[in-house]
Amino acid sequence: MPKNKNAYLRYLIIHSQIKRNVYRNGYPTLEDLLRYLHDEGYSISLSTLEKDIKFLKDERGAPIKYDAVQKCYRYTEEWEFDIPLSPDDVRTIHMLVHKLKLFGDAQEFKMLKESIDRLSEHFDLANQHPNDKIDKYILFEYSKGFAGRQYLSPIYDAIFEKREIKFSHCRFDTGEISLRTLQPYILKEHRNRWYVIGKEEGAARIFGLDRICDLMVTEDYFNQDPGFYDEIFDVLRDAVGIMAFGFESEDVILKFNTETANYVRTLMLHRSQEIVQDDETGLTVKLHVKITLEFIQECILRFGFAVKVISPPGLRDKVRQIYKSTLEAYQQE
Repeated sequence: MPKNKNAYLRYLIIHSQIKRNVYRNGYPTLEDLLRYLHDEGYSISLSTLEKDIKFLKDERGAPIKYDAVQKCYRYTEEWEFDIPLSPDDVRTIHMLVHKLKLFGDAQEFKMLKESIDRLSEHFDLANQHPNDKIDKYILFEYSKGFAGRQYLSPIYDAIFEKREIKFSHCRFDTGEISLRTLQPYILKEHRNRWYVIGKEEGAARIFGLDRICDLMVTEDYFNQDPGFYDEIFDVLRDAVGIMAFGFESEDVILKFNTETANYVRTLMLHRSQEIVQDDETGLTVKLHVKITLEFIQECILRFGFAVKVISPPGLRDKVRQIYKSTLEAYQQE
């Protein structure tokens, strides 16, 4: 069986045009098929086209008949051409489904899993690859039982359908509960937590799914603002973490000691990372970021004494104050 993907695309085109015989008498002739294939970017010879038709008849069982009266091709009965998937294709889809399990028990993903199971049965993957377990080879970072998991699917639907959502939100710091109405735009994952980003009364808002309850997708539709999507991506592009709206982007220079240098070289702290100096004294990098608490925690405090803030001075002072307050807290015990 040919493995050329272009050939399979030609087969699909030929199949689609022969099906149109039901609506157009005398169509398609060989010339019609050649012309249509050419228009779709497949300039093949007459002999290649005849071989393609023969393949569909002999190898795929297509009930194709040449109508000598109308001088065209037609199907003698209903028939559909499907591109066969290899076991590798199906295993790849299995991997994606495994990743999609984070959406919980949403009906859409149950249906997808059932379809994949049918494909596996069709290709007899269980017997061909008895030890082929995705979760054995790949460990995903997400936690299957994270809080708010049940809201992913309905919020996704609300974004797609452009409908407002209502929910109760509980602040971590105060425990205060408030009722919110949001126009949802994007779902964002960060460090095993999911967030919904949208507009509330015209202003950008971010809510962690683990802090909401009593979610309801309303019947109120809204007009999505394309400019707000651009704003979201502009903000997140220069952010480490998620809570970055309202912060200006700044240049930050950090110096790491030699023991930590290799780690930072091979796993960039941020997409903007540039090496300023790399020698026997350590690694100095420049980042263009929004200086949020998440940035300070993830890119500075986590490295402890292994990193030193070179600039800006305000960030140096802030980190120094954090360490000073931490030391005072321990001394009071």
